[in-house]
Amino acid sequence: MSEALPKRSELPKEQQWSIETVFANEAEWEKAFQEVSASLDELKPFAGRLGESAQTLLQALQKRDRLNLAAQKVGLYASLNLSTDGANPTYAAMNAQASSLIAQVNAAAAFIVPEILRIEPAKLEQFMAQEPELAVYRHYLERLQLRRAHIRSAEVEEVMAQVGDPLASLSAAAAAATNADMVFRPVEFDGMRLPVSHATIGGLLVHESPLVRRLAWEHYADGHLALKNTLAATLQGSMKAFVFQARARNYPSSLAMSLAFNHIPQKVYDNLLETFRAHLPLWHRYWAIRKKASGGSLHTYDVPTYDAPAPFRSGPTLSFAEAAEMVIRGMEPLGPEYVEPMRKGLFEERWVDWGLNQGKRAGAYSSGLKGTYPFIFMSFQNDLFSMSTLAHELGHSMHSYFTRLHQPHVYCRYSLFVAEVASNFNQALTRARLLEEATDDDFKIAVLEEAFANFHRYLFVMPTLARFELECYQRLERGEALNAAFLTGRMAELFAEGYGGEVEIDPERLGASWMNFSHLYSPYYVYQYATGIAAANALAQDVLREGEPAARRYLEFLKAGDSVFPLDALRIAGIDMESPEPIRRAFGVLEHLIDEFERLVSSR
Repeated sequence: MSEALPKRSELPKEQQWSIETVFANEAEWEKAFQEVSASLDELKPFAGRLGESAQTLLQALQKRDRLNLAAQKVGLYASLNLSTDGANPTYAAMNAQASSLIAQVNAAAAFIVPEILRIEPAKLEQFMAQEPELAVYRHYLERLQLRRAHIRSAEVEEVMAQVGDPLASLSAAAAAATNADMVFRPVEFDGMRLPVSHATIGGLLVHESPLVRRLAWEHYADGHLALKNTLAATLQGSMKAFVFQARARNYPSSLAMSLAFNHIPQKVYDNLLETFRAHLPLWHRYWAIRKKASGGSLHTYDVPTYDAPAPFRSGPTLSFAEAAEMVIRGMEPLGPEYVEPMRKGLFEERWVDWGLNQGKRAGAYSSGLKGTYPFIFMSFQNDLFSMSTLAHELGHSMHSYFTRLHQPHVYCRYSLFVAEVASNFNQALTRARLLEEATDDDFKIAVLEEAFANFHRYLFVMPTLARFELECYQRLERGEALNAAFLTGRMAELFAEGYGGEVEIDPERLGASWMNFSHLYSPYYVYQYATGIAAANALAQDVLREGEPAARRYLEFLKAGDSVFPLDALRIAGIDMESPEPIRRAFGVLEHLIDEFERLVSSR
């Protein structure tokens, strides 16, 4: 590993996403920004008139959607740039401007929902019969009716929209502290200074030397702990903002409001936490097997909460192109309709920003809009774990690709609840192909290690975070406060329960894990990783067992986007998430993998 990462300007183009396809340059972005700003008043003539006619309602919705998309495109370009160069003040300023612009657009359109809810349902039906183009909004209008009791007056809705920008600044402050201000000591090893950063930590944590792993984990945790009070304040503020919104909209709790957004019954959430707690002994068994295979000791730096565990056996070294081909082979059961656009995105259209550079933020994500590529952000580390991350994010991007291809703007997004299904599905299907291709035990162990990294994150860490998050919100709803001592202490306790005494822990540094997850700034997001991996593994099993019929159902699920409720979208694919059965099936898959792992390591 080199002592210094290249500057963004020094990174080869083939390692960067084609952001120029969004806007050619900053001047073009500025022009688009000004055009949206100048269009903010275009919705005003519709205020108070939506019930006049079908044509008036249609025109208002179409104009809002066009303005929304234009503002989101401005925001996309700014956020993509900031992700790749977080210390660049120009990008930080652009991102702040874009966030403010989006908030202004939301405020300008805030009257629409309350006005629609004042139109009688029978009259809306009449409008849709009179104006065929309005019928596309049928599901959107149905969803609004379910929120009728929680929509406030036009004046209150406008205020709620306007406060969106200042409330979002809490998340932005946490991101700035984490991505720009946080400092990490390098690791001194074998005469080298290995830089610790958000971009390099993943590679250091799977280093062959336990000393490097330990020091990297400690230095990364210490960098976070230095800002623990700041980050505790921003997290508390963000959670309080959501509690405020829930109360302002007359929901009984923040959890109730979050679930209502996606029309998810609370029993889905409860099923997850209950099933997870019931299967903690399976995780205890896994840690015990892993500890024995590792020579009788296992530490928290061997199984970091925010990244892949250190491998029991080193996997193959992969180039980005080799990893991409692995994923392509894995997804072949879905046919050319899926594989060909994915291949083009990987090798021709440069969807993926995978190189490492100074200032690049941590993590991986998929992002884009109707009319843009479904971009992927990651830091590729030349191993199976990065291949797995690529497969995961390609699942998101292909979900977006099919949704945007087949749905109008109003439905071209999809709920967080189904988002993690497509990503984990790609990993499950690719993993099955690699295990099928495995010709020796070492490679098979390496693939199992990738599987455990995936299950560890989504069926161990994320349910643990869901328990932690729920406690935080309930604490605030009782009028109590959050501080760094509580957050760090409770986080350590929950993970210790999950380890069952099989992992030697450093409580303060382990407890600092809450600072590693920006997901906590998206209320009640983390539980959906666990429900996602459960549905994904069940669907992958169906495709491998049934072939083309199950593949066709899965593609129809991807194309549905937000045109149906999330649980109904999954029913299209053949999964009922109101039952705990898919979660139990996921633990069944995990148990099978653990059995195979135990067999392989015991025979060595």
